[in-house]
Amino acid sequence: MSYHSQARSAYAAASNAVSPLQAVVMLYDGMIRSITAAKLAIDEDRIEDRFNATKKASQILLGLQANLDFDKGGDVSPMLSQFYDTMFARFQQINSSNSVDMCDEVIRSLNNVRNSWHELATNPSSSVSVTDAIQEAGGSIGLSA
Repeated sequence: MSYHSQARSAYAAASNAVSPLQAVVMLYDGMIRSITAAKLAIDEDRIEDRFNATKKASQILLGLQANLDFDKGGDVSPMLSQFYDTMFARFQQINSSNSVDMCDEVIRSLNNVRNSWHELATNPSSSVSVTDAIQEAGGSIGLSA
């Protein structure tokens, strides 16, 4: 089974257990945990563990990206797709640069967008905008809006 298929299956399984928005929050939490583990592995010079942690984060990200609905997603889907492309590149840069600072930058960006999804999941009438969170996170990682 390809990474893409595995990632799509993971998202589908998560969204069957909880609401789709809560599944997104959980998947962001998984990416954040994985990049935090990569950061610790860098600090401890455990290269294989760093690679495996970024690989896991990448699989989650690919699952989220594979499930974007461009027909119903309005402006959010293309923005998320671009954000995910940028995050995927950053995950690869973590591996090539072995940079704790890059991990911190990625974690901040993921947390920013995750918090907006969490607010929408817990308070559907919230005025929180995922697009604003993507733009804010994107500004700190060089994502062009």
